[in-house]
Amino acid sequence: MKQCPETPALDEVEFSGHVWVQELPTGGKFRFQVAASGLVTFATAQQSFDTPATVPPQFRLAAELINERLDRDALAAATDDPGDVTFCGIATRNKGVEYDWHTVPAFVGVDIWSDRKDQFLSPDAAAGVFKRLGLPTLPAIEKELAAVHADFTRYADQDGFPESEWREGHATGVLIRDKSGGRAAEWCREQNTVTAPEPQAAVDLATEYATDKRIEQTIAELQADGHSVIVDTIRDRLVADVAREAYVDLFVDGEFVASLSAFRSAVAGRVQQHQSTAD
Repeated sequence: MKQCPETPALDEVEFSGHVWVQELPTGGKFRFQVAASGLVTFATAQQSFDTPATVPPQFRLAAELINERLDRDALAAATDDPGDVTFCGIATRNKGVEYDWHTVPAFVGVDIWSDRKDQFLSPDAAAGVFKRLGLPTLPAIEKELAAVHADFTRYADQDGFPESEWREGHATGVLIRDKSGGRAAEWCREQNTVTAPEPQAAVDLATEYATDKRIEQTIAELQADGHSVIVDTIRDRLVADVAREAYVDLFVDGEFVASLSAFRSAVAGRVQQHQSTAD
């Protein structure tokens, strides 16, 4: 599976032709491939996974969104061998900037690699493919903007960033790409200062995050999506939600601040206790 492309800072790139400018959310790179059978293989930068259930919790909701929304028939109609295509995107999560986590998709598609063409598709083509496959992509700020007329200096100041589609206020970042492969990202300088979290006890974290209110909210969301509400299902969704929404407080260099297995067990215990009390 092709790795997602690296994206340098804006001052390192010169653009040609026409560019697309899109809003970037915070998150981590996430990619996937689809076999002819329709089975999806997911991957982070370091590891691949055969099912959403095996994906780490900070990427789990992205994998579930892809697995549930992907229009496999549309993909099969578009290519003779879907395994020749790698889809790259962002698993959105809290890295110090708050979003409306019910509004911003858990996954947004960004790039598409074609083995047959031996290149990434142009930004307009990639956006069109993601939409045809039923997957979210980045909101467009500018389309087909002539690079020679573009004022990229506007992004040197937070006031130059456009309004966000996913949060109150300005966009946190922008992705700029031309059709010859040039690409750059710029992030608003006014981001929250993030302090690395300290190690914590799994039981204390479960008490903080797996509250009765949060458990009831998770149950309601699962029921609305047509999923079962057994203890394991509730636990897995709650842990995935928390890993996404509180990532900045719970992960250091991609590692959970406590024993993840102990945290999952403690959350399961609280869910079971809640269910027993409710009965």
